[in-house]
Amino acid sequence: MKAPLRLFLALFTLAVPVLAQSPAKLKQELRTKEAAAKKDPDALFEAGQWAADKELANDAKRIFQAVLKLKPDHEGANHALGNELVEGKWLPAKEADALRKKAQAAEYAAKGYVEVAGIWVEPDHVDDAKRGVFHHDGEVVTKDEKVALMKGMVRHPETGELIEAKYLEQAGKRYFPISATRWVDEKEANQFHSDLKRPWLVRTTHCTILSTLPIAKIQEMRGEADLGVERVKPLLGGVLPSPGRRPVILIAATESEYRDLGNGLGDGTDACGSALVREEASMRIPDVGDVRGAICNNDKNWNLRYLRHAAAITCANGVAADQGITLPLWFLHGVGSYTSRFQTDADAGWFGKLHQQKGGVRNLKGFFSGFAINGEMESTAIDYNIYQAGLMFSFAASGGDEAVTAALQDIGNLLNGSSKGKADKAIGKFEAALIAAEPKIAAHLQELITKSP
Repeated sequence: MKAPLRLFLALFTLAVPVLAQSPAKLKQELRTKEAAAKKDPDALFEAGQWAADKELANDAKRIFQAVLKLKPDHEGANHALGNELVEGKWLPAKEADALRKKAQAAEYAAKGYVEVAGIWVEPDHVDDAKRGVFHHDGEVVTKDEKVALMKGMVRHPETGELIEAKYLEQAGKRYFPISATRWVDEKEANQFHSDLKRPWLVRTTHCTILSTLPIAKIQEMRGEADLGVERVKPLLGGVLPSPGRRPVILIAATESEYRDLGNGLGDGTDACGSALVREEASMRIPDVGDVRGAICNNDKNWNLRYLRHAAAITCANGVAADQGITLPLWFLHGVGSYTSRFQTDADAGWFGKLHQQKGGVRNLKGFFSGFAINGEMESTAIDYNIYQAGLMFSFAASGGDEAVTAALQDIGNLLNGSSKGKADKAIGKFEAALIAAEPKIAAHLQELITKSP
C-alpha cells in the first residue's frame, strides 16, 4: 500500500504558523526509541515509523534498512523502502518494475496493444495516451494512476484512494490507512486527518475533495461537487479537464480555516466564498501531480452553493488550461455563479429579485471591463457582480439571442479543441454580443423573477 497523502500546499505555511519540536530534541527522542527497541525488528520498525512521521527521512530510511538486516521479509520495512513483493520475493522497486515490464511486453504485444510512454494501451486509445490521458476499466486516469492500477492497486471504496487489493476487506469495514502499514477506524482516521497538513482525500466521480472535516460529512457533500461540474460542462464545449487537471476542491472546515486558506493560497477573490488558488500555490495530489484547485467555505447555510461554485471554477480553469487558454475573471465566476445561484429556476428567481433591488442589468460594457471581487468591496457589490456574471450564462443557455449563443459556442469549440483561433478574440465577441443584447438580458431577469418562490 502507498504511503498516506502528503499534500504540499505551497505558501500555506506563510498563513498558518507551525509549532514544531527542535531537530535536536527529535533526534534525542529517536535515539531513546532505538535503544529501547534493541534488536526487535517490530519495535525498531515502530521507531522508524515515528522518525518518518517527524520528517526525519534519512533516519527513517536507516532504521528500515536495519530492520531488514534483522528480518529480510519484514513487510512494513520493505513497503517503507519502496520494495515490492514479486513471486514471493521482496525486490527493490527498480528490479520489480523491470521484471513486470518484461512480462507485460510479451503479454500485451500478443494482444495487439501499442506501447505509449511505457504504457501498453489498446489501439483505439493511442491518441489519448499521447496526450497523457489513459483509460482503465471505464475510468479516465493519469499515467501514474494507470501504472498503479496495472500493478493491481484498487480504489478504497470510501475515499477512492489507491490501495493494495489485499486491504479491500479492511477498507470495506470503513478502516482507513494513515501510514504505510497502519489502518485505523473512522474515529481515529478523522482525528489524523483533522490537520491541514494531512487532510482527507476523497475522490468523487468528477472531482477530488480535500478537507479536515469528518469523512462522513465529506461524503454527504461530495455529490454537490459533481453537480457543479455536470452543470458547467455544456458551457465549456461539453468536455471535462484532462485527468492531470481533475477539479480539486479544498473545503475549509471552519470560517477561520477558510480565512487562513484564502490569505495563504487564494487568488484574491475568496471574499465570495469560493476561489481558485493562485497559480504558484498549486496543490500536489498523489498520482495526479500539481493541480490548481479551488478553496471554499463551509458556511452552514451556503456550503453546498460554495462547493458547486468551487467545482465549476476549477473545472473551467482546467479545461481552459488544457488548451492553453486563460479565461477572464468574470467568465470563471460566471460559470461558478451559474451553478451556485442558477441551479434551479426558483434559486435563479430568488437571487434575481435581490439583483433587481441592487439595480438590475445595467452598463454591461463597464461590467466586463471592471469586473472585480475582493475584500475591499461591500458584500452587496460582490453579490451583484457574482449574480450578474452568472446571468450572462443563464441568458446564453436560454437561447434568447442567436449572436450570444453562437459566440458562446465558438468559445466552447476552442475549449474542446474542435476549432482553432484566438481565445481573446472569441471572448471579446461573446462580450460584445452580450452588450448588444442588454435589453433582452434585462427581460430574461424579469422572467426568472416570476419563478421565484
